[in-house]
Amino acid sequence: MTTETPAILIARDDGTVVSQNAQARQMMGAGAGSACWDVVPAVEDAEGLPCRRGCVRELLRSGLERSQQAEVRVRGRRHGLTCVPLGDQVVCMLTSAASSAPDSWELLTPRERNVLQMLADGETTGSAAKKLEISESTVRTHVEHMRLKLGAKTRAALVSLGYRLGFLT
Repeated sequence: MTTETPAILIARDDGTVVSQNAQARQMMGAGAGSACWDVVPAVEDAEGLPCRRGCVRELLRSGLERSQQAEVRVRGRRHGLTCVPLGDQVVCMLTSAASSAPDSWELLTPRERNVLQMLADGETTGSAAKKLEISESTVRTHVEHMRLKLGAKTRAALVSLGYRLGFLT
């Protein structure tokens, strides 16, 4: 596994993006000159972003001790979004909540994440299949695919890895 570089974005008091690192440009597209509340939500498959019109100015008024932190999900994995007021600008950093990012072969499909959540909730193959309205053999196939992707020998190890890699909260 590789260490994920955080996506960093800097915005002026009016919300205009003045700088981004390469990771931010890759995740959000080139945003210089645009409003941060338009740029940050462009992160593909992101859920729970607190960005809204005027958020930068509000944060600057509250001062350094009032940095904003939020837990968001990007492609089903937990991330932290931290925005810190510094002078007349705000520095926003999107980091993976997991200690390291999964390689592409370790990424789980949305359905695999659903099955993993069911396992973490203590569901059996049968009860997970019923709740997800799929067959038991399909649940077993998803479990096997996840075990192979993540190198887990048991369902318990799979759930443990799910938490460690940020697929589960």
